Amino acid sequence: MRIVELTDYTMVIMKDSEDPPWVSVGDVYREAKRGNYSIIVDIDQITYHYLVTDDYIYSGGRLVLFFGDAIPPRFHLHDRVEIGVSRYNN
Repeated sequence: MRIVELTDYTMVIMKDSEDPPWVSVGDVYREAKRGNYSIIVDIDQITYHYLVTDDYIYSGGRLVLFFGDAIPPRFHLHDRVEIGVSRYNN
């Protein structure tokens, strides 16, 4: 997945050509909605410095993520990221 838009408190993620065909931002969104889970975004799976969403919407192949705290400066526009669900209810 790739960050295609980034502000202080929002991030827009889209599928990237480098992602496997079975990976979908829509699937992550539906799983999170079904379980009332937060979506997490991870840029460095070694240290697990991930962000947890406050809210999110999905439209037109774009996953728009909203955060209560400012997004840390380690996240940049066009970075590749991993996304998933938190498995803990909001």
